[in-house]
Order: sequence, then structure tokens, then C-alpha cells
Amino acid sequence: MKTIKNICTAAIIGLGLHVIAQTAPPAPPTPPAPPAVYTNATTKVTTNSSNVSVITQNGDNGKGGNTSFSSSNSNGSYRIKSRYPKNRYQAIKEFLLKEMGTKNMQSSGKDMVWSLEGDEDTVYEIELSEKRLNIELDKHIASPDMIGKFNDMGNILRSLVSGGSERQEIERLERDADRAQRDAARMQREANRLRAMSEQDAVRLSEEAALLEREAERLSLLSKRGGGIDGYVREVLGSSKTMFVLNGTQDSNWKWPAMQEGLLAQLSTDNLITGNEDVVFIKEDAGIYVNGVKLNPTAWSRYNKLFRTYNYGTIDELSFYKQGNHIAVITNHIDLEDILEELEENRFIRSADQDIVIEINGRSVLVNGKKLSQSEVNRWNDFLHKNDVIPAPGKSIVIGRDFASIGYSIGKNTLGSWISKD
Repeated sequence: MKTIKNICTAAIIGLGLHVIAQTAPPAPPTPPAPPAVYTNATTKVTTNSSNVSVITQNGDNGKGGNTSFSSSNSNGSYRIKSRYPKNRYQAIKEFLLKEMGTKNMQSSGKDMVWSLEGDEDTVYEIELSEKRLNIELDKHIASPDMIGKFNDMGNILRSLVSGGSERQEIERLERDADRAQRDAARMQREANRLRAMSEQDAVRLSEEAALLEREAERLSLLSKRGGGIDGYVREVLGSSKTMFVLNGTQDSNWKWPAMQEGLLAQLSTDNLITGNEDVVFIKEDAGIYVNGVKLNPTAWSRYNKLFRTYNYGTIDELSFYKQGNHIAVITNHIDLEDILEELEENRFIRSADQDIVIEINGRSVLVNGKKLSQSEVNRWNDFLHKNDVIPAPGKSIVIGRDFASIGYSIGKNTLGSWISKD
């Protein structure tokens, strides 16, 4: 039975891998046991209970006043109780209207209530007044998407209540995601060290590391939706391997250059980017985010059509980052197990049980440092496109005896998808 993980991230996505350079062809690496995983998938974190509170005496928006914010997140419910100066009411109201709409809302003056009834119990209730906010969500009957949505809203509401900005909250999430990932990697290294000495301690530390990894995934997801770039993505974008410049000419079977050119042109037309600024483009089943802006349904539909136009209509979830002339493109839900089987069946590789590093740069393919002919590059690109894998500078498929990954392997981390061969 193979364990499959999607890796960003989360945001979070770190294996002890070393990428083979495109120049001198070194011998295949001997992959170590993965110390940590940096993922791009959204994973629900279950804990017994967690509480956070923010209390200040004077706000920094106009008139001061007592401010309190407390949240509790248990296996069965998610609750927020808050009190704030009335000068923060408008920002909170506008945010809730944007996120919740008016379908399940009733209002009287400045008092507003959102409520959704299930078959027997209330799924959620949000009570907003000029100086107070109460939220309660029943996690037993709410969908996973709704639970995630309320967790996301809680982070932004905490910032709005305390007088901060969404940008400040995103920067905090970036720092928290990086710290959680570092702690997860440290715990996993300690677990590996202790395994020979004490299996019980090693298992405990591995479990704690896994929880931190999932928390890092969640924080990274929130960060990138808000236009943030966490530490490892910045490291990938800072690598010389990820440089890519559109030059107006391209091979017909490498489809990403045309897609990128069309995407950037549409973003400029829609005034979502200007000039050569950084781009954080997130496409999910639940919506599309561009540099922290969630697109409205009309724009969302327009970009979905754009993906179909460039033959990427089957890709539901994608993260595209661009800083200057450096890019990173990550697709979720890659079936790496099937890809390995097809690579072997179609004689792209001799065996999926050998140590192999395949650099899939779009314009070239290198297998253990050996550059393939153009006809073989075309064949690889056709195969990868069929499997929703987007070749790009710096990307690689790494196959070890007990694991495999596809994505960006720089330093000791992997940004992409990973499986263990248990």
C-alpha cells in the first residue's frame, strides 16, 4: 500500500533530496529517509482544543476602546467571541458580507445575523452588532470546506478586530508557516535519531512532526491565498534553475509558455498586475486568487475558459508564482503512482525501483544528467501534459528505492508531490 502526499506549501511541502545540475552528469543519488514533507495540499488539523485571545486597551483606528477576541477550536465546534470599538464595525461587516453573502442573513439596523439550519441542528450562526461579534460552527455537521472557510475567516477577523490589516495578517501567516515547517523538520530529525534508541519516543516525535506539517500546510494555504510567498517558495524562486524568459518562440508540444503569456496578458488587462510585479496566482475548486484578491464569479469563469483555451482545462488546482524572470508552477492531485507505472510500461525508464533523477525543464529533459534528443523531449512533454504535469525550469522527477517525488527539489526540501513506497 503506497502512501501518497501532495506537497506545496503550505504550505510545506521537505525531503532530504539533492537536485542534479543540468551540467556535469553526476551519479544517481542515494536518497536518505525523508526528514520532513513540505506540502501544497489542504489538510484538516484535528486537535482536542485550542484557544487564542487578543486583548488591548486602546485601538489604533480612530477612537480607542476595550478590545477582546477569543476563539476556541475543538473536535466538535468552532467559536469566536469578540468585543471592539464601534469604529471597527464597518470593516468587519464588509468582510463578512463579502465572505458570507446575504442568502442566509437577516438584519435590523446595524445588527446582522447569518444562520444556516441543518436537518436537526444549526450548522452555523454569526451574530454581528456595532460592538460585538459572536460566531459558532457545529463541526459535526458542517462540511470540510465550510470548516476550512470559518478557520480562514477567523484569522482575518482577528486582525480586523485588533485594528491590523489583512497584509499584516498574511505576513504573520508566512512567518508562522516557516516556523512550523522548521519545527516539523527538527522533530522528524530527532525522531530518526531516537528510533534506534527508543521506538516509543520516535513514534511520538514523528506524530508531533506530522501535526506540525499539517499546520504548516494550513498556514501556507492561507498565506498564498492572501498573496503571500512562504520561505521555501521564495528559496525556489531564488534559484538560478527556475529562471524562465518568454522569447516569443517555443516548441509546439511544450504548452506552458503560451499559457503563461496568455495568463499574464489577461491579468494585465484586468488590472490585477502592473508591469513586472510579483505574481501569486492560485486556482482552486473554491475560487481563484490573484495577489491576495479573490476573483468574482464572472472573472473566475473567464480564467477557467482561458485554461481550457490553452489545453489545461483538466487542471482544477494550480499555484503559479513569478518573481522577475523566475517562476514556479505546482499542480495538485498528481497521481504519481500511476505516472511511475506508465513511465515503466512505456519504456521512458527501465525500472521505477532504480535511483533516477529526471529534470523536466520544458525545453529539455535530462535523465541522470544525460540530455535527451529533441524527439525524446517532445515525447516526454506529451506524456507529462496528458498527466497534468507542467514541465518548467527547475522541476524534476526523483525516484528512489523507497520514495518518489515530482516538483522542485532544492536544498533539502521538495515543492510538489511525494509518495513513499511502503
